[in-house]
Amino acid sequence: MRGIEAALEIITGLNKNNNEKFGSELLRKLAERTKMKATDISLASSLIYITMRRKELWEAIANNYLKEDLKSLPPVVRDCIITGTGGLLELRRFSGGVLVSAIVDYIRKAKELKFVSLTNAVLHKINEQGREKLDELKNSNRPEEKALFAGVPVWSLPAWLRTWDIAELNKLFTLMLQPPVSSIRIKREYFDDVISKIDPDLRPVKSNISSAVHLNSTVAPSELPGFNNGECTLQSESSIITASIVHEFYNGGLILDMCSGRGIKAGQILEESPDASIECWEISEGRHKSAIKEIERLKFSNRAVFKCGSAFDLQPDKQPNFIILDVPCSCSGTWNRKPESKWQMNWERFDKIVFTQKKLLERALKMCSAGGYVLYITCSLLKQENENLIAEALMKNKDCVEISELIKFKGDPFHKGRPWGVYVWPSTAWLDGFYCSLIMKKEV
Repeated sequence: MRGIEAALEIITGLNKNNNEKFGSELLRKLAERTKMKATDISLASSLIYITMRRKELWEAIANNYLKEDLKSLPPVVRDCIITGTGGLLELRRFSGGVLVSAIVDYIRKAKELKFVSLTNAVLHKINEQGREKLDELKNSNRPEEKALFAGVPVWSLPAWLRTWDIAELNKLFTLMLQPPVSSIRIKREYFDDVISKIDPDLRPVKSNISSAVHLNSTVAPSELPGFNNGECTLQSESSIITASIVHEFYNGGLILDMCSGRGIKAGQILEESPDASIECWEISEGRHKSAIKEIERLKFSNRAVFKCGSAFDLQPDKQPNFIILDVPCSCSGTWNRKPESKWQMNWERFDKIVFTQKKLLERALKMCSAGGYVLYITCSLLKQENENLIAEALMKNKDCVEISELIKFKGDPFHKGRPWGVYVWPSTAWLDGFYCSLIMKKEV
């Protein structure tokens, strides 16, 4: 079937050379190029997500039925067995026999003929016995096996254990199994009109902890009424919560978004603070161009300046009074939404990211004007990227203090850092794991 073939093509592409693209992006381009049917796109999307979300789990289960380690097989065969394992054990209302046949045909087309019989035999055994192995891991009390079942890379387990106790970790890992769905931000003046035009099947509901509107599935921006006119924006609820802090504490002057990405938070800030002006820095040319388009779509271009380059080298037009520092991170809080990213991470890369975060925070605190603020943000749930960095920064910079008012975020999904900052847990399908800490530079 075309959907299975498309999924295998994208999964092998994602795993090849540590590709940093997202499966959804690759599938969208493939579907447009080959004019795939909607049913095939849906099947491919499900199979890609299932496979990438818990790739190590499927590897562990498949290895029970192989004489040699899965990693010793050719990459295309390995990816096919992993995909087949995940699909057989998690796809609902789909024939296991059809899935296995399509995977075996894909291996034939890849000219790995000597592995056809092996793949066929292994997948049939997994279809018959694999759920027992899955249940064993589900019911295990060992942290390594709980991480496997939750789709958390085993290499990262020591970092999780340094941040949370076992009871908290078990709850977090369970929450990370929730399939994510979409939330949106709607401009106040268009709220009723946009809500009335949203597909009723998406069942939009206003959040009780933020300005987000919850939908009951994932959607593409083009599916939202008024999106092209800037009336609404696809944005995770955690992102909306953290960006709203700026409006609450902003007291004039330039806002600098040091790592602006695609400009989603910048757009929210300009929307909520009509008197604000913002300068957006982004090192990626692609994201830089996307940020410009995003602010144009929202019709705020007259209040925004964009610069492409390293946040270590760029200079603001004037000294900023509020700096948003949404640093590059492990993305551990969003691994459930973007599962490809977790398999691109390892200890070496993690340590380099933490070093970069530290240097970016140092520069932000130096640039900020006296009496101004630095809002440090990650979409990580790991202490090394969060409280540890804030503690070190406050020790080095005696003229800086953390604003304790953020403690007002109490109860689920908010968790106080130890002792600095606030975590947002992925307690619902609309929330990603986030962390933020607000630092004020004291006036001398």
